[in-house]
Amino acid sequence: MKRVIIAVENLGSVPQQLLQITAVYPAELVAYDKLQSLSFDSPALLIVDLENMTRDCLSRLKSMSNNSVLEKLCVLDTKSRHQVFQARELGIYNLVHKDDFASLMVKLRELLGNYSKPNLGTNCSSQMGSAVNAACSALDQMSQAILNDAPLPVPKLARSAVDITNTICTEGLDNWLSAVQQHHSHTYCHTMMVTGHAVGFAKALGLPEQKQYMLGLGGLVHDLGKVRIPLSVLDKPAKLNAEERDLVNRHPRFSQEILRGRKEVPKEVVDMAVWHHEMLDGSGYPDRLSGESIPDSVRMVTIVDIYSALTEKRAYKDSYSPRQAFSIMSEMGSKLDQQLLRTFRKSILKTDLGALRRTVAC
Repeated sequence: MKRVIIAVENLGSVPQQLLQITAVYPAELVAYDKLQSLSFDSPALLIVDLENMTRDCLSRLKSMSNNSVLEKLCVLDTKSRHQVFQARELGIYNLVHKDDFASLMVKLRELLGNYSKPNLGTNCSSQMGSAVNAACSALDQMSQAILNDAPLPVPKLARSAVDITNTICTEGLDNWLSAVQQHHSHTYCHTMMVTGHAVGFAKALGLPEQKQYMLGLGGLVHDLGKVRIPLSVLDKPAKLNAEERDLVNRHPRFSQEILRGRKEVPKEVVDMAVWHHEMLDGSGYPDRLSGESIPDSVRMVTIVDIYSALTEKRAYKDSYSPRQAFSIMSEMGSKLDQQLLRTFRKSILKTDLGALRRTVAC
């Protein structure tokens, strides 16, 4: 995908519409006075906000108008002839009206493609491909609903959870993991791995189908608070710094804020989204819950979330083998429900499921 750069006057005061882009594409925020120091050796898209642009910024952009690998998109008041004329002077013909997020997304999809869409190759069955694509589409719609403060697409997410459960029943968890690990985005990959493991765990426990579907829905929604964190941080091909780590650790609280008052989301799913980083000994976050105050479904999602994180490969770290991951999790002792962990371990190691298949460019 093209490199995406959002040019702003002040990094501490970015217009909301431009911030929303960072939740859908891994865009870089760059101050206007730093633009000319950037090098472009491959196609890139530059997004500018004309309403908040000074004359100095206009001059800087004009000096870059002959860059052949740099495509531009302008957010402006399309009813203002002056602003439209300024955009034309800058050589910008991709124009989107301010405060029209839906049109902005349509234009970005046209210019960049759909970041949520995986490239599964030719090895997936039609059922597997359909289930993976449906999950990615549901996650994408969930993100955009949150950004637009619209009702969450719970029916579509629930149907996806059912499809995933049925696909795993037919084709096996290992094939599901192999397929989802082909996704270019770590964020999408992790969510779908957690969902697959949650469904497989529910099956291993002999839980009824409805409960399996609910665990699958919880897996799909468990990290929804990350929509408030730029994808450039979530999918960063390097270790997070302290500030970025602190931001990522706030995602359960973001989930709580997003889900407050949303009656379309089952309470059990809300609990999984908000509390999956709580620990039985009270050392977790965001609410420092402990013991019996943590529901079984949350304990299960906590286990599969940690396991998925340990067995995933990132550009800056190797993955742990399933046995290594379980060794680390066993050493966590009273933080995790060790009885549930033993059941999960048995279901994974009996066929050595969960071994890494995803490759990441360094």
